[in-house]
Amino acid sequence: MFSGCSITYGDELENPQEQRFSKNHINIAECGLSNDMIVMKTIEYIEQNPEVTYVVTQFTVPRRSTYYKNGWKNITPWKNNLESKVYYKYLDSQELRNMNLWKNVYVLDQYLRDIPHYFWRLSEKSEEEAKKQSIFEKVVPWSNMLTLYDLIGRPDTHPNHYVTGHPNQLGHDLISQHLQGVVPNSLYHSS
Repeated sequence: MFSGCSITYGDELENPQEQRFSKNHINIAECGLSNDMIVMKTIEYIEQNPEVTYVVTQFTVPRRSTYYKNGWKNITPWKNNLESKVYYKYLDSQELRNMNLWKNVYVLDQYLRDIPHYFWRLSEKSEEEAKKQSIFEKVVPWSNMLTLYDLIGRPDTHPNHYVTGHPNQLGHDLISQHLQGVVPNSLYHSS
């Protein structure tokens, strides 16, 4: 089972279901999800489908957040709504973003303790600006997880791996090759 945001969904591919790195597997990824929503959707799916034997989760950029108002909603600094404006003006900080990312990694890692899993993530330059490391980053075994840039390079250095901001077919093939090396072969085939 695969979970994540638009990267795992296959956004910007002509045919995401056929071209993405998770094409032969259950994929519950959605565009625009925050890490809170990625973890919540992953746990909800497994609770409803306990036969899941392996989980690959792609965490997203820490700047995305979540709030509840007639349902769960994702927010980002560039959304033009009152909730986003207030949150990013008065509550947001790089330290809070990082704590939330690593808290979500910790929660999902603990939940999946009896299910084999692999985590990787998106990153952003602003993470380096944090003045304090989160305790969750210190206690989770995934603190050095690979990022999208580790796997396929950055758009400015490897533009042939991207459509615009998302991996193209070649980028997805590179992610697939990496996953074939870490996920048990009986569970992951790229054909």
